[in-house]
Amino acid sequence: MAEQAYEYNAGDWIVHRHHGVGEIESIEQMAPGGVERTYYKVVTADSTLWVPVDEADGGLFRPLTSPEAFEEVLAILERPPREMKQNHLSRRSRIDHVHSANSLLDTARLVRDLWGRRAERGLNGTEEQALRDLTHRLLDEWSAAQDVDEAEAQHRMRSLLQKGLDKVADAA
Repeated sequence: MAEQAYEYNAGDWIVHRHHGVGEIESIEQMAPGGVERTYYKVVTADSTLWVPVDEADGGLFRPLTSPEAFEEVLAILERPPREMKQNHLSRRSRIDHVHSANSLLDTARLVRDLWGRRAERGLNGTEEQALRDLTHRLLDEWSAAQDVDEAEAQHRMRSLLQKGLDKVADAA
């Protein structure tokens, strides 16, 4: 009997929209409620998830960013932050979109822009929490994709974000 091909395989690293970086440990058949389905068993830093294979392609998770593709993230972080909209509801809408989109590039842009807004005029509580969550998400993937210690990634990220802020100051 031929083995079925799946989009992801055991040993693949993925980024789950809600749970972050994880590794597909296995692909298993299970029958919860009496209906047999195929599941990815995904192990993250703090949980084990069972994701139905037929639901995984709906944007629930994506492959870990390659080290080469990660270079664009670094370039985004080093650019000057873009000014965020004055309306807090518009900013909140952007935060919500980035949280649900599971795009590393969008995450990097929002981290950069929130970092810049905090330096310029401060953040409200929702924005501070989003900055913490998104920074953690970005550093988690950075550490896995670049095979570096998270503290090293954090140091490098702060350095790049500061360069972006310095560019704004130099232009003023």
